Amino acid sequence: MKRKIKKSSWLLLIAIAFSSFVNAQKPSANIEPAREQEVFYIKGIKFVDALLEKWVSEYSKTYPDALPSIAGKDVHEYSIEVVPSGKQKDDSIQGEKLFIPFGKYAVLPIAGKNNVLLDGFRKKKLNEKRLKELFFDKDIFAEDYEADKKEKYDAVVYSGNNSCSVSHSFAEYFGYETGSLKGKKIAGDDIYLNNAVQKDLKGVSFNNLNYVFNIESRQLNDGIALIPLDLKKEYEKVLNVQNLDETITLLENKNIDLIPVEELAFVLPKKVDLATIGFLEWALSEGQEYIHSFGFLRLDAKTLAQQQKHVSELETKLLVNK
Repeated sequence: MKRKIKKSSWLLLIAIAFSSFVNAQKPSANIEPAREQEVFYIKGIKFVDALLEKWVSEYSKTYPDALPSIAGKDVHEYSIEVVPSGKQKDDSIQGEKLFIPFGKYAVLPIAGKNNVLLDGFRKKKLNEKRLKELFFDKDIFAEDYEADKKEKYDAVVYSGNNSCSVSHSFAEYFGYETGSLKGKKIAGDDIYLNNAVQKDLKGVSFNNLNYVFNIESRQLNDGIALIPLDLKKEYEKVLNVQNLDETITLLENKNIDLIPVEELAFVLPKKVDLATIGFLEWALSEGQEYIHSFGFLRLDAKTLAQQQKHVSELETKLLVNK
């Protein structure tokens, strides 16, 4: 009897072990099967890349199965492209792409802090007429054209020469083509405009906020001065503080004619996938937390809500047709 009990116990143990082995091979109802990681590329522009890199880093922490990456020079196929407002009006892509604005950038006129013309600008601040005289060639076909014997300002204008330079939006904002900008063209990233005006004691230019200001200290970048604009006293007071956050707050709440403020947008093909949509949804919600940190302005609440709705509709349409 004693031997039979031992044998039956032994058989029971084998049965339990076998049952456990079989159950272990079945996927648990509470555990999702591993998904293939989804890689997609985002083509940025230099002055927005720091924000994009932060977004990619934070998004990947929350959604490790998604692998967004900034497209390098060797990547020619990408799911999302970031463009400044002027590029959105390019006839070659109108009707073929979707535009999803996600923030704004502002452009201010600058000089080197040792510029010999600054005292004159402080005494006679730039209004629209003087700003145009400083930065742009006169239109010889304009009704009010008068040939001057000499330039009103003994300045050297520096402007960007790459396709995504703020030179395009600056010129367009004031009603000109980029070819009408006076002076010298600087190749490469617009950060080099800062270098140019620091080296030239008569150099003037303009740049976006996150190149004018240091995004860490929130103060003006070393060696840079703002060219004074003829504004309302309360606006001048804010700009004179020379603080990035106060400047952003002012420009988000007030439309100032002499300061261009333009949209940044995602551009994508009309046929998009869920991985891309997921990133867009995050950028227009949680990602907005980082807009100010990198020197950009947020969209107004109404425009942001419209873009969020647009992306949500894209997702719904994709899921219905899947």
